[in-house]
Amino acid sequence: MKKQLSSLRAKGVDKVMCTRPPKPKIAAEEPPGGVPPGVPNWCKDETTGWYGQTRFNQCFWQMEGVDWILADTGEVVGGMDFTHYVDVVTVWNEGALIYGEHIWIHNEWGEWEPTTQISFGGHCNPDCTQVSASGPKPLQFRTWLQFNVTLKVTVPTGTMENISLDSQLTWATPNSGDFDKAVYVTDGPIDLRCDNGMLKGWTNTGCVFSDTWPTLTYKRSEVEEIVGHISRAQARGNPGAVGDVPLTRMYDDADAEQNREDACSFLTGSPPAGANCDEYPFAHTYEGAYTGGGDYPSDFSVEWVNATQNSQAGGQYSNFVRDQRLLDKDAFFVFPDMNS
Repeated sequence: MKKQLSSLRAKGVDKVMCTRPPKPKIAAEEPPGGVPPGVPNWCKDETTGWYGQTRFNQCFWQMEGVDWILADTGEVVGGMDFTHYVDVVTVWNEGALIYGEHIWIHNEWGEWEPTTQISFGGHCNPDCTQVSASGPKPLQFRTWLQFNVTLKVTVPTGTMENISLDSQLTWATPNSGDFDKAVYVTDGPIDLRCDNGMLKGWTNTGCVFSDTWPTLTYKRSEVEEIVGHISRAQARGNPGAVGDVPLTRMYDDADAEQNREDACSFLTGSPPAGANCDEYPFAHTYEGAYTGGGDYPSDFSVEWVNATQNSQAGGQYSNFVRDQRLLDKDAFFVFPDMNS
């Protein structure tokens, strides 16, 4: 900006706005101004503070600032800091994103322009467009200003893409042209993956934060024998325990059937009354007895379990992979909750 001051003076400009680089966050610190109203609980992470993330949502914040500079001398004559809080929410299986922006302005000093207005826009690429955005709002201090923009993803059928997101926050004085304007562009999440029609059994478009691996939880009070089996298998070193080597979703039905047959071949004799074969890792994972190429019992496990519970657990797995939009080769964990 300082390199342009001479040309600005020639055009009769006496004062311009200039952005300051963002200050790095401090892990687990609450943002200045507190947490914006309406921010959901999932935004809170035990280790990173209000930088939470789920498979479908993400929150982050940083400190930034704006200065006012005299065009004739380059002197900074005023400024203010602001907290910039972002939450990105994907609309489940619709290919839509809501990009929320929250601004807390404070530490104002010197000569700043009281007629300044703030507007917000979001961008994403490739193959997506902005559907709607909040209008400009007047400068306010020590109160949360909230903006939203809705983005629609149009990924080609049968494909997936990593979507690049950014938000643009514009500070401007009405009727000032580009001379009294400051624009912030903040990069959004980098692991947002969108696909069209690639979720098994569905033809819609959906987006997830692919670096977040979800956890399937089985409750002892619902499927006690399944929980017991998985607990014993994971204790022996079978994959899938939370924080360990994950399982990966597999779509191929023929390989899944072979996984089941190979695992169940290790059970001898007739099943007990009301029982059937239960294999872990699951048949529709690449860690199964056949596709995983593992050894029994160090890499996979098989037991007789209550048939009703086995069916119920299978239904929970089917709902889980659909709800979490797990595509072929997507990773996940399994938690057998012995205390539930």
